Amino acid sequence: MVDPEARDPDPSETAALLALRSLHLFEHDIRAAISDVVGGLRLIERSRLAPEARVQIDRVQAAADTLAGLVDDALMTVAGEAVIGRAEGLMRLGDWLAALNGRWSGRATEAGTAFVVERRGELPGHLNLSPVTLDRIAGNLVSNALRHAGAGGVRLVVEGQPGAGLILSVRDDGPGYPRAVLDRMARGGAYPARGGGGALAPGGGLGLRIAAELTREIGGTLVLENPDGGGALARLTLPEALLRYGPETLPEPGAQPDLGGLSILLAEDNLTNQTILRRVLGGMGAEIVLVGDGVAALEAVEARAFDIALIDIEMPRLSGLEVMQAVRARGDARAALPMVALTAYVLRDNREAIYAAGADGIIGKPIASAAEFGRAILRYAGRPAGLPEPEDVLGRGAGDPALGQKMDAARFEALLAVAGPDRAELLTRLISDLGGVLAALDGALEAGDLPEIRAQTHILIAVSGAVGADRLYRLAEVLNIAAKRRRLGDLAALYAPCRADLEDLIAYVADRAARPDPD
Repeated sequence: MVDPEARDPDPSETAALLALRSLHLFEHDIRAAISDVVGGLRLIERSRLAPEARVQIDRVQAAADTLAGLVDDALMTVAGEAVIGRAEGLMRLGDWLAALNGRWSGRATEAGTAFVVERRGELPGHLNLSPVTLDRIAGNLVSNALRHAGAGGVRLVVEGQPGAGLILSVRDDGPGYPRAVLDRMARGGAYPARGGGGALAPGGGLGLRIAAELTREIGGTLVLENPDGGGALARLTLPEALLRYGPETLPEPGAQPDLGGLSILLAEDNLTNQTILRRVLGGMGAEIVLVGDGVAALEAVEARAFDIALIDIEMPRLSGLEVMQAVRARGDARAALPMVALTAYVLRDNREAIYAAGADGIIGKPIASAAEFGRAILRYAGRPAGLPEPEDVLGRGAGDPALGQKMDAARFEALLAVAGPDRAELLTRLISDLGGVLAALDGALEAGDLPEIRAQTHILIAVSGAVGADRLYRLAEVLNIAAKRRRLGDLAALYAPCRADLEDLIAYVADRAARPDPD
């Protein structure tokens, strides 16, 4: 019987599906290649280079970091995993400005002009925003300005004042924006999509359209004008909800954690990655035993005790998954060795396989920040880097100010603003994910299942940090640390305040999902 609704497959749809499947198959190779590029650039001794070469290397490094973020987002999207709403954590404004300057100053020099960054007013220490998103907005504005800059070059002024947002102004001394572009922005910046009927106006091309659309997605504003005296000015305002003033939430740039006294087994077969990781870990004071394949990794575990093992997934003789499975099956004290996968395989199916093999966590390649890398190692090894200890919660309770505020409503609303039209789906997913964590933790605590407690608290740490539940984030960290240390007698007391805050967060998200969005 013929289905009357059936139709022959559209050749264009079939081609698109095949292309997506091919891209998914090449996902690991793409990530691994980018990891080699980013890592290889970091191995260059800049002090030995001439000033001109150093500027170019800094520019390429900044561009490579941006490319790594863009590719990561693209591959996540192809795999059907949401990018919007994914926990990004806080970005340091100073680090981002330094990277932006490194990327564009060399290009300006090549064009016979200059790029200058100027800071004014009281600037926030951090932004609750993806650096890739901000790179795309600012990069398109700066790129457009450099194409039309006169002898005066391009100036980026970053100005902040608590309560008024953060303003990034890009100005050049060129001929100014065409009237059609200014009129379009005045009407809300609705640039036509390519192929959507009508060519883009000169000076108002794809870059400005991308900047305008991304600005709307993060809840900001973008204004273009031709100021008195000539030139062009683009003024980007980031909303207060994305800014973090006050005491530094994260250590200062370059302030790396102390890994002294920590013995680390590093199993990695790639020579570039070996060199990078050995330098990074050694610079933080760790004692490192380096092996190049899975069999050697198991031999090292047999020979001595380690505080933590960092294991690449793709290795000769035995894969990283096989190594972790063998360690967990030992049946002795070393079976509890904290193990973290170092891998370019970061999508959902890969993560599930890695955790099923016995991993305590996953650190994706390339390593974006040595300091964040070090802090992650301390956390997985059960050594908190400046975080509250279990004794703090047991002795002083969940009201200890060191645990932070219960809920940052502004950060939560900023997350919804970034999600844009997908905010309803994000809220539904949050309720489902948090409810799943609650049920899994209840079962794990009752059964004394330490690996499951560690796995679920890792999820809770990521989600609570993204949505602004700072106290829950810290309580989950403390519970995770206690589970790593096998403090079975303390788990119930530590879980009680964590569970209460988790229930409150689920209720908070459900209430927000039931309310209409503010105008």
